[in-house]
Amino acid sequence: MTRLLPRRPQRRRGLLWLLSGLLLIGGLYTVFRVQLSVPPARALAAGHDLLTMRRVLAVVAHPDDLEWYLGGTLRRLTEQGARVVVIVATDGEKGPNRTGATDLAATRRAEQAAAGRVLGYTRIYSLGLPDRGASQGPRLLAEVQRIYAQEQPQAVFVFDPALPALPYLHPDHQGSARIVLDFWKNLGAGRPPVYLFQTRRPDVAVDISSVIDLKARALAQHVTQNGGSAGMMPRLFAGDGRQVGVSYAELFRQLR
Repeated sequence: MTRLLPRRPQRRRGLLWLLSGLLLIGGLYTVFRVQLSVPPARALAAGHDLLTMRRVLAVVAHPDDLEWYLGGTLRRLTEQGARVVVIVATDGEKGPNRTGATDLAATRRAEQAAAGRVLGYTRIYSLGLPDRGASQGPRLLAEVQRIYAQEQPQAVFVFDPALPALPYLHPDHQGSARIVLDFWKNLGAGRPPVYLFQTRRPDVAVDISSVIDLKARALAQHVTQNGGSAGMMPRLFAGDGRQVGVSYAELFRQLR
């Protein structure tokens, strides 16, 4: 009986396909992972400079966005006497409703107010724009223009619409950020720096080790969102901290 031997060309093709797949996965990981674009010491120094600001404005899409992405930084600012003003574009009425609230929009607005008290926000502007429609229509831009003129912030915080950290994306996150950035670009000379959060190419790091418990407590105020998943907070932000050699950190990409 003739013995059939494996076909070596087919084996080689299989190995080439496997190698190509591994290279593709490695390339995608390099492109899309969160990675500092500057040395850790430089990122921390930029974070120290950020904490010297005395008037800041943060613009987000939903209740709990602030606490998830930059609550530690905002708390550190309030501890140093900064005026921290935030704009929450929607009431997140299309989000989860773990508690069965009869009026989810009103409940989430109240949860945001409670979280703001934990972290010490100076003022919260809840605009009540449509969830998943925050960037549609002229109102968000008009409100940003009005509040910016009133507050004259030294720094502005928004989502990163160009290099967002994956996997979570939301049309309200990136859409609202684009509106704010278009407004900011037209301010011209003398405009304040912008700090982009949920970014995969950060160059600013704020050490939030001293306030991680308060950050988690603030997120836990969002009970309709399953308690804000506050128990995940230390693990998630410990990873960012390791990138710069501290216990916990929040990372940003700065635009000037």
